[in-house]
Amino acid sequence: MHAPALRRASLRRYLGRPARVLEHALGGGRLRERLLLSALRAHYSSRFRREWLWTAHPPHFFSHRIGAFDLAFGPAQSGPYPWFRAFFAAEVIRKDDVLLDIGCGDGFFTARFLAPRCREVDGLDVDIDAIETATRENAASNVRYFLVDAVSEPFPAKRYDVIVWDGALGHFGPKETEKMLRKIEQALAPDGIFCGSESLGYEGVDHHQFFQQMDDLRGLPSRHFPHIWLREVEYQTGKHVRREAFWRAATSPTRHQEASWHVGREGSAR
Repeated sequence: MHAPALRRASLRRYLGRPARVLEHALGGGRLRERLLLSALRAHYSSRFRREWLWTAHPPHFFSHRIGAFDLAFGPAQSGPYPWFRAFFAAEVIRKDDVLLDIGCGDGFFTARFLAPRCREVDGLDVDIDAIETATRENAASNVRYFLVDAVSEPFPAKRYDVIVWDGALGHFGPKETEKMLRKIEQALAPDGIFCGSESLGYEGVDHHQFFQQMDDLRGLPSRHFPHIWLREVEYQTGKHVRREAFWRAATSPTRHQEASWHVGREGSAR
């Protein structure tokens, strides 16, 4: 080892213990962590009660700051399953894509799952509180948020490589749904892909339509896209078991095939 490197290593050893002691004093140890987590738990629990339980008009979008804290520090059985929609959509994105996120809510999935994987994202929502929250809490350099009624107003751009419509289908009536699907078909690039999700069964007091089985969903995008892929995930949310369906729809199967798992050749493992 050269003399300068030896001197630097010796200096790090000399300063290491005092630096660690100082860092511990400033940053805190386990006791401070427990106190901070307890304060945050009380804060998010209070926010959930005020925004969802103790109001006649709860927001139509969920605060994913609450969800992220619960995932990291809540009961282990809560799990990542409500976030599957973001993972499944992110899988099909290419780095130069322009993406449309319809019903972006607080922008958590928009900015943290979708935007890092593509060139540009337009997030739309009809709720001004959602757009204000997204702009405040989930801003990103390649994301634009728009207060737009996606049914009656045009999309911000004429063409998108990926269009995401998650957890919102039940909030629309059949006529509005058909209009939205026509708009999505017209806006999607020839090699693009349309991803979405919806709960199955009679879930959602503010829903205008319900889907009991995945085949009930299949018929909607199949009128506009020749290639449809569906899957179902069942998971626990509190005392409720949720069944959630996910779809990918496209004119070309290429993107789905790129993102899907492939069968390895026999004997390829080492």
